[in-house]
Amino acid sequence: MLANMKSFLQAIINVSEKAANIARACRREAQLFRLLVQEKSNEDKNQRFVHDFKTLADVLIQETVKNELGTKFPELIGFIQGEESNLFTNTLGETIEVKVMITQEDTAELLCKVLDGDKSAADLLALEVHRDVTVESDIPNELNDTNNLLPMDTIGIWIDPIDSTAEYIQGAECSPNSHGIFTSGLRCATVLIGAYNRKTGEPMIGVVNQPFFQEEAENWRGTYFWGVSCEGAVRNSFGEHPSPTNVALLSGSETESLKESLGKHFELVEAAGAGYKQLCIAQGSADVYVLSRGSTYRWDSCAPHAILKSLGGGVIRYCEVVEKLPSVMAFKGNFEDKYGVRYHQQGRKGWCNEEGLIAYANQTNLLRLLSCL
Repeated sequence: MLANMKSFLQAIINVSEKAANIARACRREAQLFRLLVQEKSNEDKNQRFVHDFKTLADVLIQETVKNELGTKFPELIGFIQGEESNLFTNTLGETIEVKVMITQEDTAELLCKVLDGDKSAADLLALEVHRDVTVESDIPNELNDTNNLLPMDTIGIWIDPIDSTAEYIQGAECSPNSHGIFTSGLRCATVLIGAYNRKTGEPMIGVVNQPFFQEEAENWRGTYFWGVSCEGAVRNSFGEHPSPTNVALLSGSETESLKESLGKHFELVEAAGAGYKQLCIAQGSADVYVLSRGSTYRWDSCAPHAILKSLGGGVIRYCEVVEKLPSVMAFKGNFEDKYGVRYHQQGRKGWCNEEGLIAYANQTNLLRLLSCL
């Protein structure tokens, strides 16, 4: 089956917004918020239950995305992957497979079993799962023509239902720094949905949704960003890329040796969320994101990688590039083509990006970084 590129991208945008609605509902609705942030008590049941609910928010979003895209594009079934297992064991010892049922009532009934009989919470979640969501998008009409058709049997999907879950749970407020970067807080939480070529592993289409982009009258409004780089089409939701910032983004657990090396040439900023940090690169708030460790996974990078690729950048393997620096610096081609992270095959550590990564929006910024290393 061939699918129109515009309609496929629109479907991903729509389901990313539905995912964002579920994430917002879990913080907005008093019944769900209580479960989300409730402190663990001394009772074993409550400790496990609270942990499970936090995980359930992730799993329910993941299964909603899988159900929606699989229903619209049946060739994708079996090739839509995410971070979470969808099996839960409730306090009665029953193992339950969390999935989206045909009707809202059936989904609520299933969730009620997971939530130890909390019908009110189950009904609220099922309502969001089955709500019709259509987003008015800015997708250009040229992605609608017959030259931009996608063979759906060659596409796979990676989902990170809530990237930076800790920031999502804590819900702390944080002001942006002078570059407009939020180093922590709800704004670092993102929904990531990326499509890749199952034969080559190359990222093709990415949508990054920020459910908590702006607070208005105690309610949160979200936003989303997209990028396409496949079948000869290169488009994205960004305007002209801004000037270099001389900022490098790092995770809080980065090595001191790397900080010392980069700190001589860049202003270093530590921020939460692998997806959010890559989004900052696409937005031009920073020049590069460097991670020397294998602490991210394919679901963390696929969607933003596709966006960065559409800008002329990419996500490459840190360790391989650093080990081969003399020859890498002499390389005259596209670094993304030779060293880019790929999404179709597992490595020694499963789906981990075990070699770390470097994310960049243009090759000039990448070369500046490599010269410093």
